[in-house]
Amino acid sequence: MSRNYVGFVLAGFAFIFFLLFSLYEGSNIVNDPFEWKSSTPFTHLLVSNPIFPQDIVWLDFFVYAIKFYAVYPIMTLISAALLLGLTIRNMNKNKKIYINISGILLGVITLYTSLAFFSAHTLGSTVFRYSLLVIGLMLVLGGSYSIFRHKTSN
Repeated sequence: MSRNYVGFVLAGFAFIFFLLFSLYEGSNIVNDPFEWKSSTPFTHLLVSNPIFPQDIVWLDFFVYAIKFYAVYPIMTLISAALLLGLTIRNMNKNKKIYINISGILLGVITLYTSLAFFSAHTLGSTVFRYSLLVIGLMLVLGGSYSIFRHKTSN
């Protein structure tokens, strides 16, 4: 097994591990019905007024974990960024410009997600938002620098 695939497999396992722990910690929303109104945006898309714990969609577990238990969601975000970066690199091995453009595009999407969808009402959501900002900036700046360096070396 080559080194590229080992990194891909390890990042995939880390992503799944941290995602499962995030969902486990976020399942505490079932015991906190006062948070159902503000921490269940996906449930409110499907059910107008959730009454029973079974009405809560599993994506809202992740939202609740972001707000109140941010360690594992941030680790999930980092491992997802690593997994996507490795995937982009392996798919476009000989086309360096496409790697950089896709990294910049992914960074712009991450920056937009950070600015548009996450309001920082709790400490966990603030830290998660800044983590998204840092990852997005790193992707945009890294891809831009690599394109600039490639164009000036020719």
